[in-house]
Amino acid sequence: MGPGLADDILQGDARGDEFRTAPLWGLGQRIFFLHDGRTNDLLEAIQAHKSGGNAQFGPSEANAVIQNFDALDERQKQDVLNFLRSL
Repeated sequence: MGPGLADDILQGDARGDEFRTAPLWGLGQRIFFLHDGRTNDLLEAIQAHKSGGNAQFGPSEANAVIQNFDALDERQKQDVLNFLRSL
């Protein structure tokens, strides 16, 4: 997920910038987001997945998804956030 979210912990074959994505079911009941709970803002959590990479870690696999999300108009973005909160 890029250096911005990397915790540098190796687990099996996963490098320090790779994580198991938690299921989205129950997302609307969560108070904190991201693997370490660093934010309570869902939009901030989405944007945190965007990363160009650095010398240690490659770019985030989520970059294309974030780019598509960013291209939505504000109403469409709100619709996505409302859907996620409904899970």
